[in-house]
Amino acid sequence: MHTVSARRRRSLLTASVLLSAVGATALLPAASASAATTAHAAAPSARFAGKAVAIGQDMVAVLRNDPRAGGPEAWIRAVPPHWQQGDAYMYRVLTGLDRGHRTARERGLALRLVGADGSAPALRVTDAEGGTRTFTLPKAGTPDARGCTLIQEQFIGGGTVAVLSNGPKGPEAFFKDAGDGTRVGGVVNRAHPALPKSAGFVARIVDPYGPAPELLTNMEGGGHPASTTDFPAPGCVK
Repeated sequence: MHTVSARRRRSLLTASVLLSAVGATALLPAASASAATTAHAAAPSARFAGKAVAIGQDMVAVLRNDPRAGGPEAWIRAVPPHWQQGDAYMYRVLTGLDRGHRTARERGLALRLVGADGSAPALRVTDAEGGTRTFTLPKAGTPDARGCTLIQEQFIGGGTVAVLSNGPKGPEAFFKDAGDGTRVGGVVNRAHPALPKSAGFVARIVDPYGPAPELLTNMEGGGHPASTTDFPAPGCVK
């Protein structure tokens, strides 16, 4: 009874590898199975990306509205305390809402996908006191709706984390304190591919217009070996 079959072990390993590719930390729960059954042919990092919004209780809703992936969806994920807009969000999945599974409760919040069959779907979030907020899903056909921009985090030394993103507008990175999440240094992108010297550390995008841009960083301020981090590949074609 306690022995896991070889087939089961292979299935768990496959799921673990796929979720590792997007930085997730747990398997999808059974409650979100209906939202997970569509468009599995897409790359995992693209399939679960979208517009992330904070909904409270250390959770974000990743909003998608791609007809080719089953229509409007809201993936509810746990995120670290002090999460800010633009931070990575590919953490543990709590539940998923779609046309086949329109309501859920998580951490004291009532969640409802409204207008799922119309042209303006939205996520309605109601707290324990009855307060309600509504988050409009991206318009179908936009980059957010398809999850084109992917975001990941990378520790680069000196108590600093780089938050890297890549999408239709090209690679971009900002930096934050690994402890409290305070943003430091500035932002690098195609328009400004390197931080100024006043930032106190070196950060530069290598090949910002190429197919495989990298972030070069040196937290020692120069004179020491630098490190490079690959930007994630965009989730969909421009």
